[in-house]
Amino acid sequence: MTGQTLTLVHVSDTHLSESHAWFAANWPVFLDAMRNDPPEVIVTSGDLSFNGPANADDLAFAARCHAALPTPWRAIAGNHDTGETPAASRLGQPIDDARLAAWRRHVGPSWWVHDLEKGDARLRLIGLDSALMGSDHRDEATQAAFLEQALASRDGRPVMAFTHMPPFRGDPDDRAITSQCLLPEPRRWLLDRCAGGGVLAIASGHIHHHTAVIHRGMQIVTAPSTSFFNAGLSPPIDPAAARTGYLRWTYDGVRLRHEVIRPRLFVCADMSNWVDADKTTTTLPPRPLSSPMF
Repeated sequence: MTGQTLTLVHVSDTHLSESHAWFAANWPVFLDAMRNDPPEVIVTSGDLSFNGPANADDLAFAARCHAALPTPWRAIAGNHDTGETPAASRLGQPIDDARLAAWRRHVGPSWWVHDLEKGDARLRLIGLDSALMGSDHRDEATQAAFLEQALASRDGRPVMAFTHMPPFRGDPDDRAITSQCLLPEPRRWLLDRCAGGGVLAIASGHIHHHTAVIHRGMQIVTAPSTSFFNAGLSPPIDPAAARTGYLRWTYDGVRLRHEVIRPRLFVCADMSNWVDADKTTTTLPPRPLSSPMF
């Protein structure tokens, strides 16, 4: 062993928009943190934008914000970027060709591989669009074949897989249809492939708070949001886990670990009142970046 350690930052649910700038305050703080202590790569696990399915300008703005990062970055789409799996749609924005094309035009591919190496520490990162899983869109099969190939060709590298939605919430065998995690059949398929394919961790976002469990030898981890949380969830969540932040992962060739980073200047916005009333934040009125706060 060389003693060298790979470092990556996992950020999620930034919900950036130039026209609806409610959640933009933490991004400059995050940029400063990355400039002061840059990792090998930064991965955003979805919901880069406030309402990309309805407004591609949000995707373009989120991509420009990410372009200011000081290190290489990769991103996967969330439901607020390319829409939802139709069978578990909550916002009435099913994933479709136009929304996928907007993502690829402004941000990048829907699925990707990114290999890291430093000394004896080698790690393969795989990004996937969770909204395609169970969608019956023609790209679902293409993405599935990509994952099979990415795992088969890893050449002994351990793997971290990134999805926007976590595979499950609580019970991996739950058959309920929910917008909080993958549908049961795609979940089983993904977990089977990952457990047999050298995957150390499946890292996600979407639920706006940090969780970490071990399932079939894999870490199943969700990152906190950088934008807001919802304290009014039922059942209630631990407020400490819901505070805004991001994850810093390290891999030394033996152990993959993460820690939660909650910058002192990060604003922790609780959107419970609005979500209780409208069931979504996408109905928030615009507040352009150039507008005065008061």
